[in-house]
Amino acid sequence: MHLSEPSIPYLTNDIIGTDEGCGIFIPANRMLYQFVRDNPSNTDKAQIASKALIIGRSLSASAERRTPSEAEPVSGTANFYDLLGQTVADSMVGELLDMLDEHQDLTPMLIGDVVKVHSFLCGAVTKVTQKDCSSFSSKYLHFHRPKLFPMMDSRARTALKWVADEQDWVFAYTTAGQSKNYRVYVDHFLRARQLFEDHLKRPVSLRQMDNILLNRFDLYI
Repeated sequence: MHLSEPSIPYLTNDIIGTDEGCGIFIPANRMLYQFVRDNPSNTDKAQIASKALIIGRSLSASAERRTPSEAEPVSGTANFYDLLGQTVADSMVGELLDMLDEHQDLTPMLIGDVVKVHSFLCGAVTKVTQKDCSSFSSKYLHFHRPKLFPMMDSRARTALKWVADEQDWVFAYTTAGQSKNYRVYVDHFLRARQLFEDHLKRPVSLRQMDNILLNRFDLYI
């Protein structure tokens, strides 16, 4: 007996979008990708600081979010990003990122390398912020290697949990069934991408995956 594939009605062209996002935000995303291509260094303090400022604030993941008590040692936006830029420059992030071919596609074999760079960047940023910076770090890295680093935030995690629940996957052993653990997120992100690609019979980029997850969350579908 022939079994038909399960329907995934939300996989429309409007929801999937393009490699540069969806709708009215495509020009803004295009500018961000180009800005990072024009300023690729992760050892130059000024380039790092500028990228962190623009990416973080544009994607609601600013590394600058601190409580007043935490902000006291580093007063002012310029001083904060000066310190952040220097801290990242002094880390191994630039060296590790340079080892990853920007033309490679993310596969299960590369998850370890991707998670390692993300972990080093989180460590560098947390030295300055004293907060979890996994979302900011994933978005910062995505714009450097769009084919390798999925963007992660609370909305995307929630939507990915919906996919996991629909497929009877165990996403994470937490009360909310979600996970800030980037390795767990990337693993399930790739499983969901394979599901969507099998359904669509065509490739789905990491940015398109992000479009799908965020649109599912925003539209509650």
